[in-house]
Amino acid sequence: MSVSGGAGRVFGWFAAMTSVAGLITWFGISVTYIRFYAGLKAQGIDRAKLPFKSSLQPYAAWYAAGMTTIVCTVSAYVLLLGHVFDTSLIFLQTSGWQVFLRGNWAVDVFVTNYIPLVIFPILYIGARNYYRQGPVKAEDMDFVSDLAEIEAES
Repeated sequence: MSVSGGAGRVFGWFAAMTSVAGLITWFGISVTYIRFYAGLKAQGIDRAKLPFKSSLQPYAAWYAAGMTTIVCTVSAYVLLLGHVFDTSLIFLQTSGWQVFLRGNWAVDVFVTNYIPLVIFPILYIGARNYYRQGPVKAEDMDFVSDLAEIEAES
């Protein structure tokens, strides 16, 4: 399937980065819904009038945000408490924490498992500073502009 063994290694790098990026994306989606829900609540808009709703919300969003945070940061705790955890657990083996153990350093594993976790907050804070725009307050969120066009498409 591949010309060399290097292709499989590169695929592993992309798979690790994609996994971390997916977790960060789900964290962002959850936080976005939590803020959306807060805006609806602050403006007195009934969620029952929305075309799509879930009976599990906002609890599912809080759960997803919490779990993605735990999964993304579990490696840091493993570093501090590595002797407490059973290293046969698959999620710990795939998180890349072994690079910090003596004799296991691998730049490629470190970069693919940890750099996306550093890049996301840098880009988020950088964009906030560049555009000089803080988060929108819940009472100031706009839920009515272009609503007719959006409803006409659905």
